[in-house]
Amino acid sequence: MFEGKYGTYWISDGILFVDYKPDLIVTLKVAKRIARDRMEFQQNKEYPVFSNLDGVIGSHSEARHYLVHEGTLLIKALALYSTSPIAIRLTEFYLRTLTHKIPTQLFKHKNNALRFLEPYAQ
Repeated sequence: MFEGKYGTYWISDGILFVDYKPDLIVTLKVAKRIARDRMEFQQNKEYPVFSNLDGVIGSHSEARHYLVHEGTLLIKALALYSTSPIAIRLTEFYLRTLTHKIPTQLFKHKNNALRFLEPYAQ
């Protein structure tokens, strides 16, 4: 397990889990740090990623663009999970307005997100 400035990272059953800190606003600076922390933790190995967005309360446009491009390095597939109405609305907008290079879906139920990632886990 790794505790970063903006989130906690761990690997279980071939899936990389990310839990973001509460009340997080994702600026470009924050997005770059999140991606750097994740990639350092992964040590150049690709993983499917379960990303718990419940702590996210906002994001900037340039951060979203960064995350969809440079921020997806070493990610096989991305399950975006949240039960927070704010995070769900932000994520739906993110999914609608940007083209994703990797399989990416939003889930409101953890089990569905894990089922989505299973084929990508090693």
